[in-house]
Amino acid sequence: MWICLPQRTPCSFLTETNDDVVFLEETLIDRKSDMREVCLGKIENARVNAHRVPAPKQANGFSSSATHWPPMAVKLQRRPGTATQIIGVIDPTGHDFGTIDVRVASVLAPLMDGNAVTKIRLQARLDMREKKPFNFPGQQISDMFNLTINVYAPMKHVKGIGKVFSQKGVWLRQPLMVDRGTEIVNPHDPKDHTPKRGAQIYPSTSRVTSTSYVTRTNEEVRADVLKIFDSMQQTEDLPEMEPTGNTIVTPLLPHQKQALYFMSEREKGTGKESLWQENIKPNGKKTWFNVITGHETDEQPEPTLGGILADVMGLGKTLQVLSLIATTLKEATIFGRKPPPPPSYDDDPTFVTNSAATLLISPLSTIANWEEQLKNHVRPKGLNYIVYHGSNRTSDTLSLAGYDLVITTYSVVSAESDNRSRRRTNKPLFEINWFRIVLDEAHMIREQTTRQSKAVCALSSQRRWAVTGTPVQNRLEDLGALIKFLRIKPFDEKANFAQFITAPFKNADTEILPKLRLLVDSITLRRLKDRIDLPPRHEQIVRLKFSDAEQGLYDWFAKDSKERVNALAGKQKGLGGQAFAHILRAILRLRLLCAHGAELLSDEDYALAKGFSVTNAIDLEDDEDDKPDRTPRQAYEMMRMMKDANISSCAKCNKPIVASDDLEEDEDETIGFLTPCNQMICPKCKPGFEKELKANAGPDNYASCTICDTYIRVTFFELKLREIEADEHAQTAIRQNPKLAKHSGRYGGPHTKTLALLDALKGDEVWNEAHPDELAIKSVVFSGWTSHLDLIQIALTDNHIPFVRLDGSMSRSARAQSLKTFDADPDVRVILVSLSAGGLGLNLTAASRVYVMEPAFNPAAEAQAIERVHRLGQTRAVQITRYIMDKSFEEGMLVLQRKKMNLADISLDRNKMKMDRKESAKQKLEELRSLFR
Repeated sequence: MWICLPQRTPCSFLTETNDDVVFLEETLIDRKSDMREVCLGKIENARVNAHRVPAPKQANGFSSSATHWPPMAVKLQRRPGTATQIIGVIDPTGHDFGTIDVRVASVLAPLMDGNAVTKIRLQARLDMREKKPFNFPGQQISDMFNLTINVYAPMKHVKGIGKVFSQKGVWLRQPLMVDRGTEIVNPHDPKDHTPKRGAQIYPSTSRVTSTSYVTRTNEEVRADVLKIFDSMQQTEDLPEMEPTGNTIVTPLLPHQKQALYFMSEREKGTGKESLWQENIKPNGKKTWFNVITGHETDEQPEPTLGGILADVMGLGKTLQVLSLIATTLKEATIFGRKPPPPPSYDDDPTFVTNSAATLLISPLSTIANWEEQLKNHVRPKGLNYIVYHGSNRTSDTLSLAGYDLVITTYSVVSAESDNRSRRRTNKPLFEINWFRIVLDEAHMIREQTTRQSKAVCALSSQRRWAVTGTPVQNRLEDLGALIKFLRIKPFDEKANFAQFITAPFKNADTEILPKLRLLVDSITLRRLKDRIDLPPRHEQIVRLKFSDAEQGLYDWFAKDSKERVNALAGKQKGLGGQAFAHILRAILRLRLLCAHGAELLSDEDYALAKGFSVTNAIDLEDDEDDKPDRTPRQAYEMMRMMKDANISSCAKCNKPIVASDDLEEDEDETIGFLTPCNQMICPKCKPGFEKELKANAGPDNYASCTICDTYIRVTFFELKLREIEADEHAQTAIRQNPKLAKHSGRYGGPHTKTLALLDALKGDEVWNEAHPDELAIKSVVFSGWTSHLDLIQIALTDNHIPFVRLDGSMSRSARAQSLKTFDADPDVRVILVSLSAGGLGLNLTAASRVYVMEPAFNPAAEAQAIERVHRLGQTRAVQITRYIMDKSFEEGMLVLQRKKMNLADISLDRNKMKMDRKESAKQKLEELRSLFR
């Protein structure tokens, strides 16, 4: 049970002893002491950690300001029944929008709890602050605001309260304004012992000032957090541990034995847990103190049985997890025989049974790898496991609970959590109290507002592990999602993580770095690749020259696109409008031309070269206005282009909007909305954004977009997972015959890049024939477009080169068969892989050659795919070749990639403020324009 600092009753005076607030008996007090109320001053540097934008009263005279929010009176509220030191802040409309910073809360909370005696009165006002673009009342945020808190109390308590404040290092300063006629008696001002009379309660606007503070960008925060993970305490001195029994047949490497020891100790509750410190009071009472939050409890906190396994890709995390499962089979059996826990509250779940099983949740694309790893590392029938996926999965809860290992996907968990599921009334995953839950690629739950993340965190188990090589992908909140899943109190509550971790970090609080390091180090094991002796890797960029025919076609499109983009972008203030769509289309055309020439262009784009030029271009800004709405094909094509350009994020909150590659048959979730000006908005931001537009719309329902200033009809196209899947199937159907390009009359044989690839593969075959006693050289060919793989496939077939293929359109069984064939068949030496399918959970160590056919906007996607080859189990030096067309659009993309990869190395500019949304949009537009120069 969480409690605040101890208090005793009855009481009527305050003093200090051993860091506690102690109330003395009333008999010790001079009953004739002065009970008149005085103002002790204002609290120095009080802040509120805001999780939503507070709403002022509409009648407030300052509400009409276009640049600043008005100062507003707020209420401080101790939440009923709470035992923590959290103090909520309530805006004038009655909504809770934040919490007092922990430093001030540690002083005020016990005083407020004993208010019947102390009679302390707090008068709080949120200071005037600048309006940030696209912030509207009620919008969820993570920010820190300045707060003025005046403290009032009876005269007789001034000295005691002053001691309590000074004891915690919180100081009272002279207030700007107080209630009219109220005396000011500041216990922290030795120069002033003469009571002063106060004036009006609200100052004029000219008197309101705001202390400036540092705000760091998400990129800067992410860079610092990654440095914390990569510079964790050295683990070389960890003891090693062998798996028990004979279930695991693969000998573990030293670093894997250390991981098994670490994970076993964490599950015993004896691992390094330094978040809570034991404290013994002078009276002998034992308490536990949280070194990050300042919370104190009488009861020893329950240890977290689990943690984060954050080894970088390629260190064998799969084998480490399997070894843990095998080592704890007896403990799991004992747990499975116990009755499930009864519900504590009426709305708690009722479990059918405990289970000895480990529930492993992974993306669909990684299940084949887990099945392969089970065959390679576990003796036959050593672990009784089932893949729980598909429409025919069992509905028998007790049968499912009888396995040692249950492998399922994130989407299955999400689907079973939905009570409105049309096809399934039971949900076995939620009826079982699992022995252990393991999240593979745990960053899949990083967006806490999604149904998928909520569903995973709602599952019940005794032990929990989050396995991911990228615990922080984009924002610090990504780590908060893992903390929530692990149920590490009090940080598993989003408001607490925001108050004690996110807000101080973004505002450059110098004390937060060691605190976050302590939190991470207490629950995480992370090792870099220097822990294993991998063969070397060699990377090269091969620049190729266009053929004469290819050069002529490329030059025409490049010149036309550059003129169009410069003309269109000159009218644009940010990313939006039909101009934005045409810029993305121009980028896509040039990238496709570099990859494989005209064969990759659509018929519509190819027709441009037959006479369409800048001089007879239509008005791009108005060509869609008369249509009632865009077609689904146009909308999903736009979404694909934005995703391909790595800019498929919500234009309001910047959270990524991506479609899962792991869909259920009954999945019909809306993932976002597209405006007529091609702004992508997430479902959470859509209501507020629509309200903004409608507030400025005319009778014709048209308004200027508040993001890009494009004049648009106020309408939204709903992007649904089911329709995205249907659109992708339609695209696949068009390519059912890989020789479709030949039938169109445009196919003229392999492109320059494909010819270079064929030469390289044939060279490897010459080596293979000359060394029949050695393992054959095998190659992985990566491309971001399945249509490009189609054309490469034609060339491989025509040249009699055996190959297999793996892309996102293939079923789980087809993917598994391709991997098995590539790994085991000595005659199949090439695998074609799409970047989207090759980034998660694959083991491609059978290959030692990697060919990246075109640069991607997201260099991390390339790097992640390549790591599937250069990882634990690789026995040869790895040669990585990237093909780039010389003096082409792709050269600019290489520069852009280097900029993105260097983000983690930026030096922190302490004077840099967060860019507003319009500035960010302008920067992205300029970034895209730079590719045409």
